[in-house]
Amino acid sequence: MSPAAGPAPWAEESGAVFPGERRAQPACPGAGGRAGAMGPARRRDALRLRGGGSPPLLRLFPGRLSAFPLFLLLLLLGFASLLWLQLSCSGEGPLPGGQPRGAPRQPCPPPAPLQPPQEEPSWGPHRLALLVPFRERFEELLAFVPYMHRFLSKKRIRHRIFILNQVDHFRFNRASLINVGFLESGNDTDYIAMHDVDLLPLNEHLDYSFPEAGPFHVASPELHPLYHYKTYVGGILLLTKQHYELCNGMSNRFWGWGREDDEFYRRIKGAGLQVRRPSGITTGYETFQHLHDPAWRKRDQKRIAAQKQEQFKVDREGGLNNVRYRVESRTDLSVAGAPCTVLNILLDCDTNETPWCTFG
Repeated sequence: MSPAAGPAPWAEESGAVFPGERRAQPACPGAGGRAGAMGPARRRDALRLRGGGSPPLLRLFPGRLSAFPLFLLLLLLGFASLLWLQLSCSGEGPLPGGQPRGAPRQPCPPPAPLQPPQEEPSWGPHRLALLVPFRERFEELLAFVPYMHRFLSKKRIRHRIFILNQVDHFRFNRASLINVGFLESGNDTDYIAMHDVDLLPLNEHLDYSFPEAGPFHVASPELHPLYHYKTYVGGILLLTKQHYELCNGMSNRFWGWGREDDEFYRRIKGAGLQVRRPSGITTGYETFQHLHDPAWRKRDQKRIAAQKQEQFKVDREGGLNNVRYRVESRTDLSVAGAPCTVLNILLDCDTNETPWCTFG
C-alpha cells in the first residue's frame, strides 16, 4: 500500500495513530453542529489517556468484560478463600506470617449451638409434649420434626418434640411407647399430643392449644384422609396430663399395628370424658398430608394366637401402672434447625401374658 492511499479503514474506526501522523483536533463546541460531538471510539481513547474509565481491576482484562465472566471470577475467588480457610484450620495449608509447620494453630471456630424455640411470654403458660412413636421411619422423621416445629411456633404453642424410638426386638407397640413418653416428658409440660409421624397438618386453623375441656381429637374422622368411623381417636389426639392419668394411659397388650386407639376410646368413655373435635374446618380430607406409602413400608398386621380375640377386649388392669421399659439413651438434637429429644426405648414383654409380642 502506498502512502497516498491513506490510513486503513480499520485504523480510522479504532482511532489508532501511526508514527508521523497527527490526530485531527475535534472542532470546538458550537463551531460546526455535529462536528463538536466526540465519537464513542475517540471518547474511549480520551478516557484512557486521562486515566479514567474502568476501575483498576477491570483494566487487567482486554476489551469489554461482560457480567458472566465477572461473576465467574468472583465465584472462583470466593471458593479459593473458603479453601484457604479450611486448610488453615485443618492444618493442611501454610501458616500465616511464615510460621513453621510445627507451630500451634488457632483452632477453627466451633459450630453454633442449637437455638431453643423463640418462645415469648405472650404464648401462654402451657407447654405441649408432642409424643411421636417411632421405628425406622427416618425419611418421615426428617420431614416431620422441622415441619411441626414451624407449625406449632407459628401458632405460638410452647412445645417439646419427643421421638419415642423403639429399639428392642419385639413387635412395634405404639401404646406402650406413648406411655413411656408420658412418663419421661418431664414436669415442664402439662399436656400431650399422641401424634403419628406420617401425618402432617396442612390447615393452620387446626387447634393444638391446651385441651382443658377434655380430649381433643385433631385428626377427626371428618378430616383424616383414611379413617372415617365415629369412634376413631387415632392419628393426633390431645389430652391434659391429668386426663391421661385418669384413663391410666393406654393398654400395653397391643403388639403390632392397630386397635390400641379403639381400646383407648373405651377408656376415655369409661373415665367420664367427652371427646371433642375441630369445627369450622372446610378443607375436608385434604386437611392433612399422609406420608405413609404402603407399597414401600408394610405394616405389621399379623394376628397371632389369641390376639385375634384379645384385640377387641378392654384392658381394665394395665396401662401407665404396669408398662415395662428401659430408656437406653436420651439425646437432644436438631433436625434442620428444629430441636427434638430422641428416646431410645427398650420395651419388655411377658411372653406368658402376651405371647404375640414376638415375631415368631
